[in-house]
This record gives sequence, C-alpha cells and structure tokens, in this order.
Amino acid sequence: MQAPQHRRSAVSAAAGFAAWALAGACLAQPAYPTRPIGMIVPFPPGGVVDNAARAIAQTLSPSWGQAIVVENRPGANGNIGVEACAKAEADGYTVCFPAGVIISLNPFAYSRLPFNPQRDLAPVVHVGVLDTSIAVSAGVPVNSVKELVEFGRAKPGALNWASLGTGSSSHLYMEWFQAKTGAKFTHVPYKGSPDMIRALIAGEVHVNTNSPGVLLPHVKAGKVRLLSVVTNGERFAPLPQVPTLREQGYDLDFRNWVAVFLPAKAPEAIIRRWNSEVNRLVKDPAWTARYFQPMALTPTGGTVEEFLAFMKRDLAQSAELVKIAKLRLD
Repeated sequence: MQAPQHRRSAVSAAAGFAAWALAGACLAQPAYPTRPIGMIVPFPPGGVVDNAARAIAQTLSPSWGQAIVVENRPGANGNIGVEACAKAEADGYTVCFPAGVIISLNPFAYSRLPFNPQRDLAPVVHVGVLDTSIAVSAGVPVNSVKELVEFGRAKPGALNWASLGTGSSSHLYMEWFQAKTGAKFTHVPYKGSPDMIRALIAGEVHVNTNSPGVLLPHVKAGKVRLLSVVTNGERFAPLPQVPTLREQGYDLDFRNWVAVFLPAKAPEAIIRRWNSEVNRLVKDPAWTARYFQPMALTPTGGTVEEFLAFMKRDLAQSAELVKIAKLRLD
C-alpha cells in the first residue's frame, strides 16, 4: 500500500536532516569574525523571537569584537527571511534565527517553497522553547479552558482567535485545539505580535496564544486574562495562580522553538564556534534570568548532533499537525 504523502515527506525530510550532520567540511577563516555579521530574524521587531535574537547578538558582539546586526525580514510565515538566509554566502557572516515552525512545518504546509531547509541550511544550536499561554480579552465571559471549550461548542465561530498568520504556530494551535475539543473559532490573522496583542486588548479578537511573559503587563493591568499556560510542566512563576493546560485535563503540549542556523556548507569550525558561544549563554542562569525568563522562553542548548535528533522528532509532530489542520498553502 502506498504511504500517505505527509509520511513520505517526513521520511524524506528526516533523511535530509541526517545529511546535515555531514555538511560544512570547509575550513574556517582563521580570524573569524573579521567584519560585522548579519542575523536574519524572519519576523517583525518586538516579538519573542526578535527579542531573543537581539539578546544573543548584543551579548556576543563585544566578546567577538564585531557587531552582530539583527535584520528583520518578515513575511510569508517566515519564508522570506529564511530564503534570504538559505541563499546567502556560506561564509559565516549571515546567520538565521527562525522559529521552528518555518523549518519543520512549512515544508509540509506549503505546496512549494523557494528553499529547502534540509538542503539549504545547516543547523547550529537549539536555543530554546517558547512557552505559551491561552489568553482571552477581558470582556470574554470565560475563566478556564473548560469554559472556553464549552463556549466554543455552544456558539461555534462566535469568538475570534488571533494568530500570526495562516500556518503560524498560533494558527496551528487553534486548529489543534478545535480538533481535540470540538470547539469552533473564527481565525483572524495579523502581521505581527504587537498588532495581535493590541487587537486582543481592544476586544477586536477574543482568544490568542502568546508568550505569558509578553502578555504579563496586560494581565496585571486587567486587560487580558490568562486561562492556562503551556510550559515545561511548571506554572509560570510571575503568575502562579494560572494553571497549566495539563492540570486542566488537556494534553496539547505544542510549543514553538527558536534556533540558530547557517547557510548550508558553512565552515564546520564556524558552526562549532556558534554552537559553543550560544551554549555558553543559554547555560548561564544569570543570563537566561535576565533575557529569557521575562519572555517565558525556556533555554535548551546542546550539541549539533542533539539538535539533529530533536529535528527528526519535530518533523513527525509537524506532519501530524498539518494533517489535523488540513493545511495546504500556496
């Protein structure tokens, strides 16, 4: 019997990720870096991914003796920025800092992409996992995930669910949530996280998944209410009264992640240096407390080989998400 298309794609993609481990045999330039480095973030300024990239860039720049300049290139669910990175010179002076959905999920969701992540990018280091939360605007008459599910079943489509665009992690969370609970919402996409949060505060949209750290000031101001957090199993320390999703009986632990990539065939020594330097930061409790904890970004780190193993597991989940969402984008 012929295997389903998404499973054949997952097998093919997994083989591509394994081949990444053999990339980058070229020798590094001895004095790297000798000039500024561009770090492409495929999202607008102000979101968690952008802020995490800037924290890494501003910390590493002084010790490396060269500026690491963050370049925001948003659009097409991150595909524009990642394409620019994939097609850049593989000399270590262009770095990509994407969210995981672009790398693992977009190849399944789009009928075609202007790049192939497995062929065109070299994985460097898994940086962290973006803890998320299910939030509602203050005027929505629900106080728990159960009540949100009941509302979404009783009045299908009455509540608007904001996302960062069709195929984004926030959109897929809505699709997964609907498929698992039977609730129905109306999807409303936005160009960036700041616009999405403003709409949530104004009541133009009613539900959103976003970083609890980003939403914290609005929760304290009474403009947004968190129904749950989706973390590494623990409650969000600044809001200990908010239960986790699992505590409320829902096992929907889908979280996005961030990582560093270089163009394929980047010198192995440069890949290893980036891996070492980023690990030095994310393994430093004081550094992560200052930069990552306020954004509810759980640091990970690890070797290139560990990152490759993670990617293979993430591919399987991504294929399943696309299947659940019945997602096919042009």
